[in-house]
Amino acid sequence: MIITVLLGLLFSEAQSIRYQIQRHQTIMDPIHDIHQVEYRVQMQFGSQKQPMELIIDTGSSDLWIPSIDAKGFLNNVNRYDWKASSTCINTHSSYSIFYDDGPISGTLVWDQVWMHNIKFNQSFLLIERASGNMASSGGILGLGFNTNAANPNPSILESLYEQKLISKKYFSLYLKDEGEFGSYILFGGIDMQFVEKDQKISYVPLISDNQYLMGIEGMSIDDELFSITTALVDSGTSCLTVPAVAMDDMLQVFAAKGVECSYRVENYAPSYCTVHCFVNATNEQGIIDSFPIIKIRVNSSFELLLNPQDYLYSCTILDGSQSKCNTKLERSQIDDILLLGDAFLHSYYTVFDQTDKQIGFAHSINNKVLKLHVKTRHLVNYAQTLILYITLLLVI
Repeated sequence: MIITVLLGLLFSEAQSIRYQIQRHQTIMDPIHDIHQVEYRVQMQFGSQKQPMELIIDTGSSDLWIPSIDAKGFLNNVNRYDWKASSTCINTHSSYSIFYDDGPISGTLVWDQVWMHNIKFNQSFLLIERASGNMASSGGILGLGFNTNAANPNPSILESLYEQKLISKKYFSLYLKDEGEFGSYILFGGIDMQFVEKDQKISYVPLISDNQYLMGIEGMSIDDELFSITTALVDSGTSCLTVPAVAMDDMLQVFAAKGVECSYRVENYAPSYCTVHCFVNATNEQGIIDSFPIIKIRVNSSFELLLNPQDYLYSCTILDGSQSKCNTKLERSQIDDILLLGDAFLHSYYTVFDQTDKQIGFAHSINNKVLKLHVKTRHLVNYAQTLILYITLLLVI
């Protein structure tokens, strides 16, 4: 009998439910959403099943977890004690790699790895030193092609396939737009419950043996096309990151529609996305209507649509007739590569297929439930507070 393992919504209460999916086994794992900045999955390591939370990163290919001897990590980050595992083999071979969030280095080990009740043998890299944001993020689950890895041994996806736990080297990703829980990753399978009704998955061939990179014609607003030749789907990137020239041209179209935008970094989420806009509207529908639909043109017969709700994070209604909106857009200095990060993956259920060298997209069920966060800033309250403060000073 072919069995699919469906894990519960919460890590602390995860219970295995088994159900049938055509002809192969699927491992469905819940994802922990950290403020829409990081998406983590929990796995256990070694004979004692030591729990670790790992960032899902389709843009890299190595599995890293913090060692008990690691330096630079915050105290709340779980660390793996390889000496406490009777099944661990430490090769003491050293590896290092540089991520956008900082460099990490460590040694290669082999041990048992658990996805709840699914066990398999796996090599991974023990982080002994990290810096920057890496020091607070814990481990990394790199799901890219093994040809791009520092570790020369089989990746997680290859191990699951070679040990006959999945029938094909592919996985699918559903990222819920809101809420700490409710997102999932499926190894070796697809679940159409995450796809909008009457939608199908459309596949695009990859143009790289190392990355989830596809050829595109560009991005468009109305009939105006902004030329970009490639797009990289990367869950380790938070924003929809657009090449500088195309982004500048797009914002000129925004301005012609009455939406004035600028580049700046805020000190709150999503501080990683730098495009912020002002619009002459003070209600939710008015704000949505002011922003254009953005299309990613893959080819003449296939486009990926992003509605304003897909690329707007939140808006604050200012006094008068204007609102300020924080977007999920970012201006990149990388020429001619569009980075489709988590902001895009919220809108599209995505299939990463290494066997057939393709990537699939279907409108996510998020498209029905996306809400625009509108907050009103009451300057009257600020004025009242200021008057009270001045009064107290005069009394003193």
